[in-house]
Amino acid sequence: MREDSPVPAPETARPEPGAGGGRRERQRLRRRNELYDVALGLFVEKGYEGTTMEDIADRADVARATVFNHFPRKAVFLQEWARRRREAALVAAHRSDAADTSLRAVLLRYFGELGRASQGTREASVAMLTGPVHATDIWRRSPLAAELADIVRTATPEGDLAPRLDADRLGLLLSGAYFVILVTWVSEEPAPFDITDELMAMVDTVLYGAVPDGDRRADHGAA
Repeated sequence: MREDSPVPAPETARPEPGAGGGRRERQRLRRRNELYDVALGLFVEKGYEGTTMEDIADRADVARATVFNHFPRKAVFLQEWARRRREAALVAAHRSDAADTSLRAVLLRYFGELGRASQGTREASVAMLTGPVHATDIWRRSPLAAELADIVRTATPEGDLAPRLDADRLGLLLSGAYFVILVTWVSEEPAPFDITDELMAMVDTVLYGAVPDGDRRADHGAA
């Protein structure tokens, strides 16, 4: 059987509606979190490629089918890792006590949280991003790009974006720049730069560009 081949889950493992549904759902989430934590620890310890689904099951002391029930493929652990980071960043971006709700401020809070999360768990970041990330569509159809586009639409009044840009394009630019910075940061030891500072600078570069407005108008006029 292939390493990532799903194993059918027993019927009893599926949450059921009705009495006890809330408790069962909490148990399911608790088990999922436990498996995620075990897998992340093994990826740091043995590397992504060096860890099998059986390793995860053995370390968690569960049946292999239980792991597949929650994470049908090993790549789903990577997707879950990225999802949790996005979720924390979104909470930071839309903090209820934030006085500045401009697009720049929201994006700085969002990427600031991603930077701090990376720095605080560098070993896990390295383990997750030096594995075969091509096994997922996380780069090709990034949920991050869609989430950033939504942030742009929410935080930008109608007509405030430059005519040459729309929310989807800006989301794609921001997510692409983020992935380049993140992959560069995990590729060297020690870390080649402060990732949070780099992400802050990236936001301003994407939002405001490298050419002053006057020079940009002159360039377009010459063309």
